[in-house]
Amino acid sequence: MPQIFGSNKGQTAAAPQGTRKAPLGGLRSGYATVIVGMSFRAAFQALLTILLARLLGRTSYGEYVVVVGIAGLFSVLAGLGASALHLRDTAIAPHAWRGSFVAHHATIWKTQPILLTLAVLVAWLVVREEVGWLPLLLLVLGDLLGAPASDLLMRSYQGRERYGRMALAMCALPLTRVLLIAPLATSDFVSLQFWSFLSFLSGVGIAAVAAAAAVKAGADDSVEREYSRDSFSGLGFSMTAASARIHADADKAIIAKLSSFGVAGEYSLAYRMMDVLLLPINSLIEWSMRTLFRHGQSGIGTSLRAFWLRWLVLLIMALVACVAAYALAPVLPAIFGGQFQDAVLMGRWLALLPLTTACWVMLRSIVATAGHQSFVGVVELLGASVSILLGIILVSLYGWRGAVLATYGTHVAMSLSVIGCVILKLHSSPERKKC
Repeated sequence: MPQIFGSNKGQTAAAPQGTRKAPLGGLRSGYATVIVGMSFRAAFQALLTILLARLLGRTSYGEYVVVVGIAGLFSVLAGLGASALHLRDTAIAPHAWRGSFVAHHATIWKTQPILLTLAVLVAWLVVREEVGWLPLLLLVLGDLLGAPASDLLMRSYQGRERYGRMALAMCALPLTRVLLIAPLATSDFVSLQFWSFLSFLSGVGIAAVAAAAAVKAGADDSVEREYSRDSFSGLGFSMTAASARIHADADKAIIAKLSSFGVAGEYSLAYRMMDVLLLPINSLIEWSMRTLFRHGQSGIGTSLRAFWLRWLVLLIMALVACVAAYALAPVLPAIFGGQFQDAVLMGRWLALLPLTTACWVMLRSIVATAGHQSFVGVVELLGASVSILLGIILVSLYGWRGAVLATYGTHVAMSLSVIGCVILKLHSSPERKKC
């Protein structure tokens, strides 16, 4: 596997000493701030979902969900893993964050034209009979401009352990959209076309903030002028992020085409409940990422030994979330509107999702941050392909229930693949470099 910032030996020698002085990842290092930030982000996203579901209605909301799901898939490819690489660079060498930020921000913009073209074409193929060209283009642009910029800002603060600013950065995009749509909550003229314009404005605003930060960082006299990166070094992270979006959103597009956009909208609402319940789990993972990158320089075994208790806690939290999902499913129509009655049964079918997701994200994070991001990316990519194939077959046979079964099966298969790799890695000779 490719080494990061030189050989592992130089990094290994410094890590234990720093760990003895002040254990990396202690509570004082920001978990409370991260979970508060992610809680607010989840609250803003949930509020936005409620407002849009009620204002747009069952069918138009389903169309919106499908378009932004496709846009989100391509937005995570921006910069080919630029945000993850910036976090890695800043975690290992905090003094070099300015050069890293400027370089990775530029890389994001270089990939935007091709991603925009692909996203619009794919979205048009799926929703061309339901959504016009202008709202489709505006929705795609809003996500492709706003999401990568927001993520780069968030990772930059995370790498420097500025968790308060990290929380603000992660909340910025959903909060802006809530503020734009909330004054219209009681109006009758909000349409998908009108919302697409507001979504576009919010994305442009966040992109402008990131561009201003890059200009400021580049103007600093201490910035490293000749910062460079391997164009494909972040491909594993990018593949992982894109494949994760496929797992989360492809099933909605499949349901929309094989069933209806209304059913896809209800399925999306049930999935949104899972996102909220996964909040403490995702917060724990995000809080651990910086330290995982540093421990990962010494290999997978070091990460496992250093964080075994944290992973046990994560699995317990996932089981609690499963029980909560089953119990809370009946409240979905009361929150989103009486037209979403089928979301109750969907929510109960998805009740195991917190556990399968937590297992996969935990394993993925441990292995990817230990220098095996390419392997994890390949597993995610294969898993995404299988998920789409299974989804098409099972949804055509069993409706939305087939999408649930395809998701569970894919998570289990990917987790077992990575577990097998970890076992082989831990039992291999020291000279062996790859899984």
